[in-house]
Amino acid sequence: MELATFTVDRKLGDHTPIVVAPIGDIQWSGERGATAKDLLKRHLDRCLEVNAWYVGLGDYIDFLSPSNRQRLRQAALYDTAEDVVDDKALDLAHEVYETFLKPTTGRWLGLLHGHHWAMLKSGETTDQRLCQMLGARFLGTSAYIRIQFRAPKSARRDNVVLWAHHGCGGGMRTGAPLNKIEDAAASFAGADVYIMGHTTKSPVAPFERVIPRWAGHGAPDLIHKRIYFVNSGGFARGYTKGAKQGNVPMGGYVEQGMMRPAALGAPLIHIQAGRRWAGGTEMWTPTVTVEV
Repeated sequence: MELATFTVDRKLGDHTPIVVAPIGDIQWSGERGATAKDLLKRHLDRCLEVNAWYVGLGDYIDFLSPSNRQRLRQAALYDTAEDVVDDKALDLAHEVYETFLKPTTGRWLGLLHGHHWAMLKSGETTDQRLCQMLGARFLGTSAYIRIQFRAPKSARRDNVVLWAHHGCGGGMRTGAPLNKIEDAAASFAGADVYIMGHTTKSPVAPFERVIPRWAGHGAPDLIHKRIYFVNSGGFARGYTKGAKQGNVPMGGYVEQGMMRPAALGAPLIHIQAGRRWAGGTEMWTPTVTVEV
């Protein structure tokens, strides 16, 4: 698990929300693949309009699954064949960057890996190479990401914490991924927003917590804190008109498995800095909302 901190400098009294955009499950396999290209471009245009910061949730290309990687390792390919595989995998990473993600360079809080990536002969992964293109930190499998608000000439540091994982498993029902996020939140405390991808579903749920506050010699109090569980959607279509396997009219694994259509698109997380007075104590109370 990775721990990352990003500082946002704010003027005193500036309460303009910052926007965090989870982006994942693009599953780019080329022009003929299942990526909803126009929708992804429109979503990224919207993110650029609001000057968003991005978190990568994995599966940026659709190249090798875990079982594919295992079989490829067992194939004992010649070096030249490995070079061809590496070149194709890197082509996809460059394409997803050049075609979609290039305008977001320098605005990433970090990128996680998912299930679909390639291990290169260099020992790096295609996800790590994509991070290099985007000027972003590779966050591995899961991460706590602290967004720190800092005002000039002030020692005060106010934080909003995200917990992020690509996700695993499945479930047909719309709320299925929320159950997995809720289980994770029980073990990984301290986050304001829990984000998971993988399922290409987009449910969002507020979750209430009660926390005791012991105010020194003053009277104790209870703090009611709302956190959010967020599933990050995706951009890989499960059903396409006239789908073929080679020259045979046949759908892909989603259609063959009678799975539900993907929830295309991704949420935007709005975070507004704020403080209030309660019981004579000034408290950090950011406002978090999620736009689906």
